[in-house]
Amino acid sequence: QMARVQRRFSSRASGGLVLVRIKPEECVAIKLFEHIAGMALANRGLVAEAVELRHVRAGETLFSQDEAHPYVYVVRQGLLKLTYLNRQGEEWIKSLVAEGQFFASLSALRSGQASFSVSAIEACVLERLPFTLLEQMADRDLSWSRMVRHALMIFAERKERRERQFLTMTAEARYRLLLDEEPHLVARVPQKDLASHLGVTPVGLSRIARRVRESGHAT
Repeated sequence: QMARVQRRFSSRASGGLVLVRIKPEECVAIKLFEHIAGMALANRGLVAEAVELRHVRAGETLFSQDEAHPYVYVVRQGLLKLTYLNRQGEEWIKSLVAEGQFFASLSALRSGQASFSVSAIEACVLERLPFTLLEQMADRDLSWSRMVRHALMIFAERKERRERQFLTMTAEARYRLLLDEEPHLVARVPQKDLASHLGVTPVGLSRIARRVRESGHAT
């Protein structure tokens, strides 16, 4: 019989982050994983029991670059930025993650260190689970193996698409594409973060946004 799900909270020493156990029937991660796999997953209750609910305040850091952090996250609510820091302490946003998406540092999943930092732009509710559990499930069951394989392909496709945009498109073209594909993000992300995400300065973004408005592009 499955062990009774218990609630537990992290201490204030952990930076104020609240960590809570959730009930299997409330698990958004399982629903997302089944969508990724394209099929029902075996022993879903065992995995759902290992998922923890995490609340992160706006501006708070979830984990930092070079930190050991072998977890996979699913966003229930809110918006986060995944960032690199150079030696001068300058921040470059590699991606933005919102509701219904998942993320992890691939380099940290296999006993390594995170290659980027993650912080909350908005107050967030996240589900997290250890990647080692997903590996164990994938080793034992074809449905979980399919899910992990498809999830890794999604990671690879995101990275490939991001690289293509920076190598083949201007900053203005990237901004127009963001307006077309994810207009809700433009309204939610602070201008300095949006500029970093697009690879320009805030002043440069203001000029781009003005040209786009003057061209009649819907914003």
